[in-house]
Amino acid sequence: MYKIFSDYNFPYIAWAIIPGAILILLYLFQPQIDYWWLSKNPIEIDKPILDLLSKTNPRYSSLSSIRKEEFNRRLLLYTEGRSFISKGSERDYEVPYDIKNMIAQVPVTMTLNEKDFLLKAFDHIVLYKHAFPSPTFQFLHTAETQLEDGVIIMSLEHIELGMLQPDLYYNIAYHAYAEAFVKNFPRKNYPLAEDELWPKIEATTGFTKEKILSILGFESIDLLHVLITLYFTHRNGMKRTMPEKHMRLEQIFS
Repeated sequence: MYKIFSDYNFPYIAWAIIPGAILILLYLFQPQIDYWWLSKNPIEIDKPILDLLSKTNPRYSSLSSIRKEEFNRRLLLYTEGRSFISKGSERDYEVPYDIKNMIAQVPVTMTLNEKDFLLKAFDHIVLYKHAFPSPTFQFLHTAETQLEDGVIIMSLEHIELGMLQPDLYYNIAYHAYAEAFVKNFPRKNYPLAEDELWPKIEATTGFTKEKILSILGFESIDLLHVLITLYFTHRNGMKRTMPEKHMRLEQIFS
């Protein structure tokens, strides 16, 4: 170390090292820098993303102009403040901008009344092209959350089906984020979710118990996550078939 600092070439070495170190730091902290900049300088949402929101998110369409501005700001911050990874068979890939926004609208919709709209316990979103096994669940499934690792894992194929064909497919993105929301906010006054609710769930959605379980890939699930999902995807139907559950969720999310 002494030799380095006593070397007559040290000033030149320093001038070579310092810019490189700065570039490395900028690369490592680019997401945080982007998030900070966007929080101070919000930008307009691209029209294709606004069209996507109007098509796939009934609640967004019902917001006032002021609330839409806040929604848009949070949408941008969520996509920059969270790590999105697409898993390939041999390597990971970047997640396209429109896919990030299609997914990010879900937690932003759920947390419009929360300060913690990022769901701070979950900072990594991992996407597989199709249903996937995992170390925890060693069979094919489409949605999973891991609180210990702060990860939400989903099948992109099933996200798109639930978003673009909601009358035919259960929305696994809302289901995964419902699970993440409950883990992130465990002390909220959630409604009881008894197994006897399955007939009412079918009456609300047209989806049988078997179909929902088949789409998710599990033999059994926590029905609270289903109730939260339906609150956002089949709100009017739920208000009719399960008014008490709807009212309790209304107190949490509205």
